[in-house]
Amino acid sequence: MKPGGWLGLACLLLCGLPQSAHAQVVRGRIFDALNGEPVSGAWVLLLDSAEQAHSRSLTDALGRFSVRGDRAGSFRLRAIVVGYEKWESEFIALEVGQSVEQDITMNLLRVALPAFTIEAEQTCRVRPEAGEPAAALWDEVKKALGATQWTIDQRLYRFRSSLTERWLNNFLAVYADTTRRRVGFSAWPFESLPADSLQEYGFVQPAQGGPIYYGPDGQVLVSEQFLDSHCFHIQRAGDSSGVVGLAFEPVRDRELPDIRGVLWVDTATTALRTLQFSYTNLGRWAPSELVGGTVEFAVLPSGAWFIRRWQMRAPIGRIPVREADRRRPGRMSTDTVLAGFREREATVLTVLNARGEVVVDFEAR
Repeated sequence: MKPGGWLGLACLLLCGLPQSAHAQVVRGRIFDALNGEPVSGAWVLLLDSAEQAHSRSLTDALGRFSVRGDRAGSFRLRAIVVGYEKWESEFIALEVGQSVEQDITMNLLRVALPAFTIEAEQTCRVRPEAGEPAAALWDEVKKALGATQWTIDQRLYRFRSSLTERWLNNFLAVYADTTRRRVGFSAWPFESLPADSLQEYGFVQPAQGGPIYYGPDGQVLVSEQFLDSHCFHIQRAGDSSGVVGLAFEPVRDRELPDIRGVLWVDTATTALRTLQFSYTNLGRWAPSELVGGTVEFAVLPSGAWFIRRWQMRAPIGRIPVREADRRRPGRMSTDTVLAGFREREATVLTVLNARGEVVVDFEAR
């Protein structure tokens, strides 16, 4: 993966990092310089002189962090908070097996988004350059996606959720449904594949029981392949919801089934609220505008990001038997027709910590 640019920060937040059993440790707390309060939900990266990240940590509700270096040398800390400018320390010399206490007093300066121009709304650019509105929004989106992936990877919380599955007719009327509750660790809600596979074969791929509709997880969205095969532009909400959208769509020569969508960002905090997406280049029988999904993001009191709600809808196809084919057993028409939709939806009801204690009970609110 290339360092810097659009993918650099995403890789620091989403990619696995090596750690040694005899690593050098830097631990401490982050405080707001304005009021002295601890800063939760801040990314802390341990970087060497080549900007290579050796470890990452997300501060808890008390602002605590701990990062490790896999060798002795000179390192510096970088703190990243969604919606704020980054903070960096001076270089710290770490000897073999050394443990260092390093508290951080951070000036929380809000990220100033560029003015959203008509050109930014109408022009869809592959990898917008620094300073453009789309690039500024993407920087904040990457922070939220990285924090969400961290919660998934760390498995510090369990989530009690309500999962509903529905079957709908062609007019989206429900004719059957089931609902059950489950408790488990967080994960991306729909099945995905490595980005290179999705680029080569598309987001809808054939399978024995019918085509599989894959969704974009956090690692796909920040991958080189996705960034090279999609363009981005600004989209206004058109209401008073207080959000602005970073819209994406496949490049013009993309002929495989793919996705287009919008990442909705809070204009006041620049925090990622929602991902909405639909499919492109489906067969004529499948209405693209009715097929896709939604993912809603939220933040726990500890600062950890998680997926609060999600919904996914896929079409059901049927291959009719023509009258002429009835007289020739084994011969089937290849004209697929729409036979309805299948929809899955889940909502987090309660968040539990590793000890099984309730962190947030949304049902009690």
